[in-house]
Amino acid sequence: MSMVSLALIAPLASAALTDPADPTPAPTADHITDTSRLPSGWQKSGDRIVTYDGDGTGLHVLVADAADAYKWHTAATLSEPGVDTDQWIGQTCVTGSGDRAVVVYAPRQAVNDQQGFQQGAFAAVVDLADDRVTKLPELVSLAYFNPGCGSGEQAVLTRPQGAGTQLLTVDAAKGELVRQQTVAGQLTSAVPFGNEIAAALGDSVVSVDAKGATSTLARTGGTPFRLVPDAHSGLAYQVPAGKKVQVRRVTSAGSDRLLGSGALGALAVHGSGGRVFVTGRDAEDAVRTLPKSWRTLDVPASAEVSTTGALALTSVGNGTEAAGGRKAAADIAPPVGIGAVLPDSDSTVDFTVKPKIFRKSQGAEQSPALSDGVHTDSVTPGDDDPSTSTTDPDRACAVTRNDPKLQSLQPSTAQAEWATDLAVQGKLDVRRRSGWNGSELPSYTPQGLFPSTPLKGGGRVPAQIMLGVLSQESNLLQASSRAAAGESGNFIQGGYYGNAGSVHTVNWAAADCGYGIAQVTSGMAKADTTYTAEQQQAITVDYAANIAAGLQILQDKWNQLYDKGLLVNGGDPKYLENWWLALWAYNSGFNLPGSTDATAPWGLGWFNNPANGLYPADRKMFLSSGYGDARNPNLWTYPERVLGWAAYSQQKTDPATGATVRAFTVGDWLAGAPAAEPAHDTFCEPAVNDCDITKPHKVEGSTQPVGPCQRDDFKCWWHQPVSWTDCTATCGTEVLKYAVTDPEPKVAAPHPAACTSTLPANALIVDDVPNTVKFRVGSANPCAGERNWTSRGTLTFAFGSAQQNGATVYPSKIDFHQLGAGFGGHFWLTHTRVPSYTDSVVTGTWTPDRKLGGRAEVMVHLPDHEANTPSAKYRIDLGDGTVVEKTISQDTGGKNSWVSLGSYEFKGTPSVSLSSATADGTGDASIAWDALAFVPVKGVPAGS
Repeated sequence: MSMVSLALIAPLASAALTDPADPTPAPTADHITDTSRLPSGWQKSGDRIVTYDGDGTGLHVLVADAADAYKWHTAATLSEPGVDTDQWIGQTCVTGSGDRAVVVYAPRQAVNDQQGFQQGAFAAVVDLADDRVTKLPELVSLAYFNPGCGSGEQAVLTRPQGAGTQLLTVDAAKGELVRQQTVAGQLTSAVPFGNEIAAALGDSVVSVDAKGATSTLARTGGTPFRLVPDAHSGLAYQVPAGKKVQVRRVTSAGSDRLLGSGALGALAVHGSGGRVFVTGRDAEDAVRTLPKSWRTLDVPASAEVSTTGALALTSVGNGTEAAGGRKAAADIAPPVGIGAVLPDSDSTVDFTVKPKIFRKSQGAEQSPALSDGVHTDSVTPGDDDPSTSTTDPDRACAVTRNDPKLQSLQPSTAQAEWATDLAVQGKLDVRRRSGWNGSELPSYTPQGLFPSTPLKGGGRVPAQIMLGVLSQESNLLQASSRAAAGESGNFIQGGYYGNAGSVHTVNWAAADCGYGIAQVTSGMAKADTTYTAEQQQAITVDYAANIAAGLQILQDKWNQLYDKGLLVNGGDPKYLENWWLALWAYNSGFNLPGSTDATAPWGLGWFNNPANGLYPADRKMFLSSGYGDARNPNLWTYPERVLGWAAYSQQKTDPATGATVRAFTVGDWLAGAPAAEPAHDTFCEPAVNDCDITKPHKVEGSTQPVGPCQRDDFKCWWHQPVSWTDCTATCGTEVLKYAVTDPEPKVAAPHPAACTSTLPANALIVDDVPNTVKFRVGSANPCAGERNWTSRGTLTFAFGSAQQNGATVYPSKIDFHQLGAGFGGHFWLTHTRVPSYTDSVVTGTWTPDRKLGGRAEVMVHLPDHEANTPSAKYRIDLGDGTVVEKTISQDTGGKNSWVSLGSYEFKGTPSVSLSSATADGTGDASIAWDALAFVPVKGVPAGS
């Protein structure tokens, strides 16, 4: 179920934020106010700390210098225009000078898809002196070790390339890629090392020269990770050894030395500019002999360390990473809380940073990685003209976006849990009346359309497993994150346009037709007849029907694996951990045995195997160390993330108290959820899937190993039953909140529609949708008895187009949206662009159904949210060819408001146009089309 398609090293998976039950901390400053706590000479110190945090506005690169009392500022906010996401994620590393950061960033949903994870992240260089951003022209991996900085100004980015790994060397000082190499095997943790590249390859540390040839620096007993160059031709690294981890150093000459060891997860190596820091509460005792330029720090192993080690960050987060991320306003980012310690004095300090949202030059302009190489394949258009229709007649997916009669209702977290609890019990039979949520659907029940499938062997899906899936797939969202709970909008999707994040490209052939809260993909392509049109529309508009369909798919995965004997811990489905393999299949599929070759690999793919070197060897259970783990979900496999959500829940704000609480009920573990997790090598057996964490694999034509997967094609596919724990003692079980007789929870939308016209009775109102569109919230009609007007005209659109691969496509629709709010319960919106972006421009024109004669005031209705451009230029045609212009701000301060565009003498059929093209358009400010009215100044407009 796909939705598509570091500091110097990646932070450990134990980076923690506060528990959701903790009270809100007192406000703190963005710098150290008591400078007596700083070491002497701090005013001249060159120490610098760089971190990051993401939300719906972008990935914020945050910087603080000791010489400024560690006053934080935003060096860049990285995002891509037109990408609809509730959270940007990524990692950074800092170059040797401390003047530049290399950043990898991507929308959160990229981690749910193998291609998105491995080749779907963007990269950029941020100059920390002048905040200049240079985006790089290649897409790279989201793996935790990407990017890797050396002791100078170079860094290495990686991505899989067939059966090998592509290494991209970045000269950060120039802001460009200077070398690309492809090396056989799966290389991880690559960093510049002298004039070469050092990386982990199987159970070895290797170096790669400029021609791509590899040589072994050290053989180890496990897969090395976290490689950090020091200032004396040495390389720090870690190696897992059972339940312990070793800290080692190898030189460029191949001299390898064990420096110490500790419990797995208790030690970590960090570094910058040739300095190496070993962190952990027992680091000093564990590593007693330190090479030159090395130092131990008595701080948590997970801490992010400054360039000289004078400050260590113990927590970073805005508190919304696990909150089911409703999208913030385009120009507002939530404050980031940072916890830190001064290692020399062991004193702690807390910061609160308010990230700034920059314009294009600081990170919002489209990456050059999207400028070419992605093309459009033509799909035969339908009857509607795609140049004027808000819908997509030429689409590849079954249900179109931007149809006012097919809006998705955004559920509250309570509604999502209610539907899940009833669905797993086979009782999600709430009656949806005909026309539910303004659609044209006949009456139905969710599990009447999508009946629960009995599990082979008996039992049923635990509610927390399904809630974990919904959390990971969509953050519990059915509609776009622009829609609040109780509000309708377009369905949440990740790859409907097949555009790989580009706001200028439509590639229907690459479309990913994932719909709604469960990201139902199977059966949702336009050419797919698995579902009826009625089922496809219900999946789109109704979160409950979507959950019922997603549950069916998960049940089918269980049964498919059951038929092949792939059971976990004896196969009792009431235990949450026993769904591990079914979750694996739900995300990345199940490769069936071949019908002609019994020796061919089959089973569950390598990407989600916990032994895969894409994930850090010392990670703990997802969320077990705090909600800071949600800042970097790419450090865990899909089943690990789902079980983490099941054990710890998402977060939400209690509207009554303002406190942060769990969004849904968690499962029950007698010994705590981490005790039931499988070891990372559980699904790595030489005789089963050609996987061996201790044995290097020889690639033909090479003397080097390629990792725990012993196959050149990485088809180390798991296909055996497995047992790692006694579930009666350790495994999690379901906890239901809702009984089958409980009614659907209610939710009040925060942006109620303006149902009643406050204009004079003779006002000629032209709404943004026809009178045939029915405003409904579920089965309710919020405007019942309040609507005192009728639309007398039409709003039509012209959409910017482009020629791609011989076909005309409409990239302007990628960032075009609808919301069930504003006047009459509906409005349209996009974001402003400069006129030169002709393929992104949308123009809407209101035209009444009659001629006007005499003087009338033109009034435009502006919604109370998602409309904030200061440069909305309305072109008013007076009916005789005379055109006047009026520019206003659409920001009404959060109120539904009628705003005057002035009074004019009309002579014929008038029209008013509004274009998203503005001189200050950067893709940030939103511009909306709601209702418009002509109010006669004297008498009634003359009709004809």
